[in-house]
Amino acid sequence: MTVQTIQELIRKYKVREAFWAAADDIMNVTQKQTLFLQILSFKNNVAILQTDSDRIRQQAEHGGNPYMAYAYARLHDVLQVDENSNNVKEMYYTIAANHDIGDAYACLAYMYRDGDLGEQDMETYENLMRKARQRRSEKALQQIIRDLVFGNNGAEANPSKAYELAENYLKELDFPNPAYYQLMAQADEKLGRKVNAICNFESAATYGNSSAFYWWAIAECCDDDYNVVDRRRFMEIMQKGIDVYAADCFLMYSMLLDDESYDALDDDDKSEVSRSLLNDLKTGWMLGESECPYFLADYFENGRFGFEQDYDKAWLWYSRGAVLRSPSCFGALSRMVLDDGTAPSSYSEGYAYECAYKGLLLGADNLLEVVIRGYKNGFLTHHAAMIERKWLPEYEKWVGEMMDDHEIDSDEYDDGHEYLYDGDPEFLLHIEPEREIEED
Repeated sequence: MTVQTIQELIRKYKVREAFWAAADDIMNVTQKQTLFLQILSFKNNVAILQTDSDRIRQQAEHGGNPYMAYAYARLHDVLQVDENSNNVKEMYYTIAANHDIGDAYACLAYMYRDGDLGEQDMETYENLMRKARQRRSEKALQQIIRDLVFGNNGAEANPSKAYELAENYLKELDFPNPAYYQLMAQADEKLGRKVNAICNFESAATYGNSSAFYWWAIAECCDDDYNVVDRRRFMEIMQKGIDVYAADCFLMYSMLLDDESYDALDDDDKSEVSRSLLNDLKTGWMLGESECPYFLADYFENGRFGFEQDYDKAWLWYSRGAVLRSPSCFGALSRMVLDDGTAPSSYSEGYAYECAYKGLLLGADNLLEVVIRGYKNGFLTHHAAMIERKWLPEYEKWVGEMMDDHEIDSDEYDDGHEYLYDGDPEFLLHIEPEREIEED
């Protein structure tokens, strides 16, 4: 199959067909290697390949194909298919990296950034990203641009420069990589160029990034608080995503529904809405979308939209979202133990603080106070070095800023805690910090 045919399959969202066509003779055709890695760079595409897992693994292990090793690692990365997925993906990403597949180095870097192997290690993250860039990894280049859009990983936010880099790189490609259109759209949003953002999200969807349907719908149909203001158009765009199994688009009805509109329905319609919510959110979860189980858990926890209140089921679904690395699900698990007392009795306070710590590593800065509180209460001792080196100074800096804003004298406070490093900790204010969370 020609490269042009594979490109057309990608545009038509024939993911499995495009994947196996690109895999054919991949070791000898550079353009197929590029398209193969592009297909796997999108989580929604990886989820569609889960039925091919055994075939992919066989070619990785017995065929000695490093690209299939990378594909098998991606399956474990996106779907976390078993308890040992972190170790499995590390092993197979390493195999691919040893064959100079740059994106494998980038994915290994993310594992160290996100603490998948135990503790966050930003030095190793940077070293692996450097190796990825040396091997012309698309993922590594996209991360540079993403950091400029959002001001993450030590970069100063510069969305104008990010847009320029993405736009210039697109001009060099024979076949547009939709990831760059999405990055341009995100830069547009930061620059207040809503119309341009909508156009770029649409282009990203046109060239094979199904998650762009979700962001396109948000940009075109929602207000600044993500409330849907154009329901008809929102459903139209999201349905396009559902038609190509875009996991995030199965959140459509959850985003449209509120208590007032649900209460106005008759009993039959309420039952139908509940069934639709359950089916859609389960489908999104099976496709690897971590916020779908969060919504389901919330419905069970609070007895909303026809779901009977059931704390055990809420815990189950929050746990399923946590497996998929949802920081909000980790936070909910921590809250159910520490604050609400609604968690199953077998889960301890120590477990709750571990959940908070993991959620913090994944970007939920609102869990920073919980982590520090747990540390001060004698938990998270095996994370003490990292907490004292990174998280405690960040927290004290933030507390100082809050005190300055509220004209509070820090000398009034003394928490009596002794630290392993020399310093005078500030009193913990119970105000949640906020940071924009963005995806890879």
